[in-house]
Amino acid sequence: MKTEDNLSFLLNNILEARKKKNTNYSLRAFARDLKISSGRLSDILNDKYLPGPSISNRIIESLNLNEKEREEFHQILERCHEKFKLLGEAKLLKEEEYSLIADWHHFAILNLMETSDYKDAPEWIAQRLGLSEETVEQSLDILESINLVEFKKGKRYPTHKNLTTTHEVPSEIIREGHRQIILQSLNSLKEHSTDIRDITSVSVSVNMANLPKVKELARDFRRKAALLLEEGERTEVYNISIQIVPVTKLN
Repeated sequence: MKTEDNLSFLLNNILEARKKKNTNYSLRAFARDLKISSGRLSDILNDKYLPGPSISNRIIESLNLNEKEREEFHQILERCHEKFKLLGEAKLLKEEEYSLIADWHHFAILNLMETSDYKDAPEWIAQRLGLSEETVEQSLDILESINLVEFKKGKRYPTHKNLTTTHEVPSEIIREGHRQIILQSLNSLKEHSTDIRDITSVSVSVNMANLPKVKELARDFRRKAALLLEEGERTEVYNISIQIVPVTKLN
């Protein structure tokens, strides 16, 4: 069994391998072999549930894992629980909510509120982020209207540590958000020295089958990098962007 950083990805691979050997093999049959319910297995495969010790041990025994593979399985499970914990602390934004704050500056303002020298004044926020006061005031009104900021001791502060979205957010809205972040990176190339930014790249020939694993590594890195950068006194707002894109025209 190969080590993966995602339990659902790992079990889905095992299921697909068994289907190739037996075209009649199904999710229900896989659940039977793992000695768990098909509904519970479906939730695991779709990242909606992480098994506890009892079900985990049942899966391990059913897969006939050796000692090294058991250790790898538990490591994967531990990493997944860490990720689920982060997501569990996040507010789930509905499509209509996210569409209101998809532009980069809304998230930048929320993060600026957590810096040590934060001043709850539109003119100060505008100066720190290179925005107009009108844009800042409009953003603050929107953030308040959807309960993403609250007043504490006379200042606005974010109501949630993390934000995430449903899968129903239209792709064009997501694309526009990504486009804005990429444009900021291009501007950073001209405006900032390398001691305060890091934009690097490497060209490689690739095995496309490994791309999902690399994307998961990138997601894991972003989470860990965000936690590390938030340690101690926070004074600035940064974007963490990782670009993994094809150069060749893919078939």
